[in-house]
Amino acid sequence: MLFRSATGHTGTMLSVSRAHTTTLTLNPSVAARRSSRPRPVLRARPNIPLAPTTSHRPQQQRQRAMMRSSTGELNPRRGRRLTASATADLEAGEPEPKLQPLEGRELLMRVLPCVLVASLGAFSFGYHLGIVNPALDYLARDLGIALNTQLKGLVVSTVLVGATVGSLYSGRIADGVGRRTALVGVAAPLFLGSVLCGFANNVWFMLLGRLLAGVGIGASSNLVPMYIAEVSPAQLRGTLGSLNQLMICVGILVAVVAGVPLVSDPNHWHNMFLFAAIPGLMQGVLMTVVPESPGWLRRQGKVAEAAAAETALWGAPDPSGGGDDKDDKDEKKVSTAELFAPANRKAVTIGTGLFFLQQMSGVNAVVYFSSAMFVAAGVQSAVAASVAVCATNVVATVLSGQALDRLGRKPLLTGSFIGMGISCLVISYAMANQATWALAGPVAVVAVMCYIASFGMGCGPIPGLLSSEIFNPRIRGAGMSLCFVTHWVFNFVIGQAFLPVVEAVGGPAVFVGFAGVCALSVLFVRATVVETKGKSLDVITKELAAAN
Repeated sequence: MLFRSATGHTGTMLSVSRAHTTTLTLNPSVAARRSSRPRPVLRARPNIPLAPTTSHRPQQQRQRAMMRSSTGELNPRRGRRLTASATADLEAGEPEPKLQPLEGRELLMRVLPCVLVASLGAFSFGYHLGIVNPALDYLARDLGIALNTQLKGLVVSTVLVGATVGSLYSGRIADGVGRRTALVGVAAPLFLGSVLCGFANNVWFMLLGRLLAGVGIGASSNLVPMYIAEVSPAQLRGTLGSLNQLMICVGILVAVVAGVPLVSDPNHWHNMFLFAAIPGLMQGVLMTVVPESPGWLRRQGKVAEAAAAETALWGAPDPSGGGDDKDDKDEKKVSTAELFAPANRKAVTIGTGLFFLQQMSGVNAVVYFSSAMFVAAGVQSAVAASVAVCATNVVATVLSGQALDRLGRKPLLTGSFIGMGISCLVISYAMANQATWALAGPVAVVAVMCYIASFGMGCGPIPGLLSSEIFNPRIRGAGMSLCFVTHWVFNFVIGQAFLPVVEAVGGPAVFVGFAGVCALSVLFVRATVVETKGKSLDVITKELAAAN
């Protein structure tokens, strides 16, 4: 290394080892010449990176990649809100952190509010079905039709006609404008129908209001489970899907309890119908602030909006990119021939078959006879009997929601139909021996409660849940419409034919027939129904396509 001696001469020291060094001294004249030479000035070479970095991107490109400001505006690329620190990282060229999907309770709490808002339609469904039972005699007297059995029957059945129309067209409308927009629109007939019924001063306004309300509940019966299935993650879809049936049961129970003041205030039926306008109005307002179905957005080619909806619901975009959803555009062009094509035959068979068997298994008959059975058992209050039946249904549906994602759909359906069939046989025996058997009344009441509990555990919630899971995304709207039309048509048919058949063959024989239907239902479930527990909608669609 270079050094300067004590005499001012410059020399070079070569390090030989730590203990020995050798010193070389240059000639003074040579050293003087070298020291007089000008020394070159070293200039720093610019640091040229080997590859371009994000900091060298054009300013316009960086602005598109990040949000428009640091105040929490939406990042169109990721569909989420960024903090000020994350924005600073983006401006500095740092990569945006990858979003992680939510899990467990945090995921449930993110999706649950959206499901509850949509389930307001299911609550209206149940409330409008249950309201006429306690209020019919009072409104018939005020409207001057107390002695007109035909018009009283129309007040009851008009809602079923409207429901058939609403369920027939709602699926195609949802395919065209979106699930969320369709549910916002459905709130209008629910609200207007309730107001017309509440202020009705003649039977024609009442019938018009019931018809409009029927259109709303028919559309809701289709759209609510469809929306819930498409916004729910696979591992929670059974639990969240059961909320549809739970809210229907709660709506019926609230309608029965709302009729209690009629005993002291016969004009209270006006208020009962006006109460029904509240959930309709809430649905119309709150559905505007929840995310749209991500699957529907992808099928419309709105990939960025779908990613934003998935992030809002699940914490991160779907890594699969929506599965088959991206390939199923032009849903509104689905024809009837395509709906019944061989590729969709199994899904149509399962969906319509379950709703047919649900109605033919005797649930309406059991509810109809429940009041008489409670009277035979010593319970004179019809309201108490109705509350007991509805409360049992609510509890059973809650338990079903806890078990659907653990046990699966098929085991619960099978057990449900077995329990219903056995209950029908016990009811038949009690009815046949009520004149000679002192315990016929109490046994019949226990059988009724067991039937309702069995229905709530499987046959009640699962047909609607399965119908929202089994159809190809392209035909899901039209397919679910067909399923719920089947529900409403046979609901109406059973309601009209039940009493004449009872008069012709007797109640015990009718309930034996219902038990036979339940036995056939068990065979149908075991042979035809597919298990959907824990599977994504994409996987279910592929399995059904392979089965066809």
